[in-house]
Amino acid sequence: MDKKGVCVLSTGGTGGHVFPCSALATELNNVGWEVIIFTDTRGLHYLDKSSNEYSIEVVNISSETASLRKKLIELSYQLPLGALRSGKLMFKKKPEFVLGFGGVSTFPILFMSVLLRIPLFIQEQNAVLGRVNRFFQRFSTKVFCHFSNTLFLDSNISLNTGNPIRNKVLKKCNSQYLEPGPWPITLLVLGGSQGASLLSDALPKCIGTLSKKTKERLTIFHQARKDDIDRVLAAYRDMDLRACVRPFFEDVERLMSESQIIICRAGSNTLADISIVGRPAILIPLKHAKDDHQLRNARIFAEEGGAMVIEETPSLVEDLSEKLKLILNSPSKTSAMADKALKMGKPDASKDIIRTIEAFLGEKG
Repeated sequence: MDKKGVCVLSTGGTGGHVFPCSALATELNNVGWEVIIFTDTRGLHYLDKSSNEYSIEVVNISSETASLRKKLIELSYQLPLGALRSGKLMFKKKPEFVLGFGGVSTFPILFMSVLLRIPLFIQEQNAVLGRVNRFFQRFSTKVFCHFSNTLFLDSNISLNTGNPIRNKVLKKCNSQYLEPGPWPITLLVLGGSQGASLLSDALPKCIGTLSKKTKERLTIFHQARKDDIDRVLAAYRDMDLRACVRPFFEDVERLMSESQIIICRAGSNTLADISIVGRPAILIPLKHAKDDHQLRNARIFAEEGGAMVIEETPSLVEDLSEKLKLILNSPSKTSAMADKALKMGKPDASKDIIRTIEAFLGEKG
């Protein structure tokens, strides 16, 4: 296949940024684009370094420092160096467009796209436009969003495409759902990349309030921080529960499809995957997420009927126990939640984004 040209995708280093970026990169490559992904050192953990679908460029920008003062000092030289390096590569490769997925490490790449007058697009995963995306929105041709009522979004240039979804998740689209009943029950717990310790503390206590018969039918897959794994496993073993506790599940899409209930944070990427598979969820938004975007994500998801929301309060364990028991004892309710979650899925997000970009480039040409 003849290449259509070069494009640059720029992403922050969290899974919530990188997964939709890599999903779009795969689809762009499939239709003939040469793709370059810029990310920070954290993002490397989520990308396939041996992939022939895209090449990777690392931006040395730290997003985790001990203090605000130290962070500002580091950014004062990291951002200009990142801009010079990315600008040199873009000047050489002459990309047809640049697309940013948010995160501070995208700033120098998006800045250089504006300076070099390369068409700029933005993809926002959350229900609140991120700080960097918010700044560059004014220079963007189009902002692709997952939530139609995203806060701070310019409706004149936005398009509600949804978040790009990885192919292995798309293969589990609309998997048959078996509601909770007098048979084995699978519970999936996803801690996310931030704030996972709270779930590691709360879940074993919550499970301990269930009846003996329910616990005997339960199998738990729990994503936890490496430092928490031993104590979480010990807590489940003390209750004679079948449990698998890991820092990361490579086959999370399979676990989603086999689960009756998912308990997780409210990152937009996780919610997008849940809506593709179609599963009921109990959402516990990260309390200190920037601009409280996780709470807004969760509330929108719950308003559509696909999830229940529990906020971080001193009564978290009691609230979670109540919601979990309600779901376990209401098969018809969980089936309805699964159906409503599925209706929120946008499996054609990547295709719609590419179609829009190529239409613009064709008009420009």
